[in-house]
Amino acid sequence: MKPNNSYNLNQNQRKVLEKGSDGRISLIFHLKIDNFDAYGRWLKESQNKDGSRRLFRVKVDPVPREGMEINEIVIDEYSSSKSVFDFISAFESSLKECCNEVVVLAIKPEPSATFRIVKSISWMVRLFRGVKDNGVPSATWKASNTAVWPDQSQMDVARTQNLDEPLFVYNLNKYKPIADYRPSISDSENISGQEAYDRYAKIAGFELLRRGAFPVYGGKFICLLIGDSDCMLADRWDKFIFVRYPQRRNLLATIESDEFSKGEHHRDAGLERVAIFMARKA
Repeated sequence: MKPNNSYNLNQNQRKVLEKGSDGRISLIFHLKIDNFDAYGRWLKESQNKDGSRRLFRVKVDPVPREGMEINEIVIDEYSSSKSVFDFISAFESSLKECCNEVVVLAIKPEPSATFRIVKSISWMVRLFRGVKDNGVPSATWKASNTAVWPDQSQMDVARTQNLDEPLFVYNLNKYKPIADYRPSISDSENISGQEAYDRYAKIAGFELLRRGAFPVYGGKFICLLIGDSDCMLADRWDKFIFVRYPQRRNLLATIESDEFSKGEHHRDAGLERVAIFMARKA
C-alpha cells in the first residue's frame, strides 16, 4: 500500500531547505521496493541528474526498525535547493510507482574534507595501533535500551549476514537536551546530551579507527521532505552519521570489546532516540 499523506513539495519547504543549507543539500531516500525492474530504470535515469551526485546506495538488512522495513537507502547530494526541487519534480512520481514506501530526508552535509581527514586518521591509527578481527565474534552483547541501540532482532539478523563483506551503519541521532546519567553519580555533571554522546564517540571512535572503520558521510538534519507524518523517521533529528566498516565482523567485535563497554553509558545518557540500519553495498 502506497503512502496516502505524502508531504507535497511547496514554497514553505523551499524556505526550510534554503534556511537549513548554505548551498549543498543531500537527500536520503529510504525505499521499500515493489517493482525491481522499474526501480532499476529509475536508478539509471536519475543518476547524477539536475545538479546531483549519487554518493551511496546500500541494501539494508532484512529486518524492520520500529516497524519500518526498507530494502535500500540511496544518498544523493545536490548543489542547491533549486536542484533538489528540480530533481524531485522530475523523478518523484516514477520512484513512487516502483516502491511501496518512499521516505526522503534532507540534510546539510558536512564538508567533504572532514571525511578525507577522518579517513587519513584511520589509516594512521590502524598503522600504529591497529587490531585484526578474526573468526566469529561472540554474541553476548545485548542492548538494555533499544531506543538508542540496535534492537535484538536487528542484532540477530546482523550476525547471520556475510561477516567478510564491508558493512555500512546508518545512524540518525536525536540528543537529549540535558544528559541523563541516572543512576550513575560519578558522571552526573550538568552537560548536554550531545556532549555526553561526544564522550561515547571518543571512546567508540578509537575502537572503530583501529579497525579501519570511520564515518564516510554525515550532516545536520534539515527536514522530512517526503513521507507520511506518522512515519518512524518523522521526528526532529539532530545528526546523521554514515559509517563504513571494512568487514561486518569489525562491528560485532567492537561492541563485544571491553574498551567499547566503557563508553556505552555515555551514549545511553546522551541520546533520546536513534534510527539505525545496517546495510551492505548494493
